[in-house]
Amino acid sequence: MLKRLYNWTSGSLSGVNTGILQGGAGVQTAGVTSNPGISGPRIEEKDIEVLDVTAPSQIGASGTVLGTPAASGKYLVLSPLTSSFGARWKLQGPTPQQRIPYTTGGVVVTSVDPQSSTNNTMGFATGTVAGNEAASGAKAVVRVEGPVQAFVESLVGGSAISAGMFLAADGAGNLTYAGASPNAGSVVGIYTGPLMASSVSIPVLSNVYLGNF
Repeated sequence: MLKRLYNWTSGSLSGVNTGILQGGAGVQTAGVTSNPGISGPRIEEKDIEVLDVTAPSQIGASGTVLGTPAASGKYLVLSPLTSSFGARWKLQGPTPQQRIPYTTGGVVVTSVDPQSSTNNTMGFATGTVAGNEAASGAKAVVRVEGPVQAFVESLVGGSAISAGMFLAADGAGNLTYAGASPNAGSVVGIYTGPLMASSVSIPVLSNVYLGNF
């Protein structure tokens, strides 16, 4: 499989086709802008469609609480006990640095339509052998390899995070520092964003390159 390199160095998305700089209504200024349509070269990513069956931790009586799909940027993992054929995924938790085999975990890039909860296409939450899950779930797109913006926090990992450091799941659907000697299978990506202080407890959308080992 060839993963292609996107290396566009064009002008603005309008100028590349028309030779006209961006401007207000009626503005026609010829020229070339230095602002690229894509900020930099990137390698083609790998995305998959899954059923997000995330449910709240407190559901009371079955059939009364709807599923709560994960937001874009959150980390989902396969629910193996309820998904014989790999379709059912949910928010990662509650184990920090969980061992996650390649392509069985990833970051949400297209989240479930919010209407899926209100109109009950997610299904009601119910207790299962794998914890609470939505009965049917709804389709989301998850990135399992390549560049993505993911929620990252540093408090669980206990260290500041800089570009090139290994990341692991934090037990709450975010990523954090994997540690100096991470367990095999726990590293899910590499941090490629700006320096993050060690005290960041509220997850921040940051640049990450996913790839498990």
